[in-house]
Amino acid sequence: MGVVIINLIFALVGFFSSLQKTNGLVFPAKVPKHHVDQEMGYRSRRRLLEQIITTIPLAGLLTFSSALPANAMYENAPVTESSPVPLPSGVTYQDLRSGEDGSIIVEKGKRVNIQWVLKRSNGYFVDSSSNSDGVPFIFVVGGNKDSSEGGSRAIEGLDEGIQGMRLGGIRRIVIPPSLAYVEGVEDNKPGPVPRGFGPKQRIRRVMELLKDIPGESIVLDVKVTRIQ
Repeated sequence: MGVVIINLIFALVGFFSSLQKTNGLVFPAKVPKHHVDQEMGYRSRRRLLEQIITTIPLAGLLTFSSALPANAMYENAPVTESSPVPLPSGVTYQDLRSGEDGSIIVEKGKRVNIQWVLKRSNGYFVDSSSNSDGVPFIFVVGGNKDSSEGGSRAIEGLDEGIQGMRLGGIRRIVIPPSLAYVEGVEDNKPGPVPRGFGPKQRIRRVMELLKDIPGESIVLDVKVTRIQ
């Protein structure tokens, strides 16, 4: 996106240069009116483009700032050579990044912080932690409804699929609807819960209308940022 904006800026600058050839012209008395109108049109367009180019850098900065958290989710992640690992429950996971060697491993009873990206099985983006300013989803692995160890509960497929990860690791977890948002997508339900009406409705549609369709699933890309 940044390269596109920069190229657009250079293109507009070149366009301005071509328009400068018409600046400061004095029209003879007998120049046809349509020529004058045409020249005035050039100048009006030039003023408009000058306004555009002064706002493009700001727009670019806004684009970069909103995109950085999402890019950071996959930062330095190498192309995976691991194969998907199916679990007896129907959950499948694939490591996109192995994590730090020697770090503690995610297991039941550990309190973990994760960054996450939520998608449907067709790749359709639903929501991510970057849309909430990078605030992590925090939960206790294997925690129950009455857990007093802090954090929230995770949907069952995430709770199972995250086990074995290391700090800094990135894993793609494919979750059947029966192990996903079975309790709903209200803010106090197992998460990570998507925010906003639109993202919640996309998940409700899967859970209520598409859950019995073969191959339909919830996809979570998760990055472990803290283990306690």
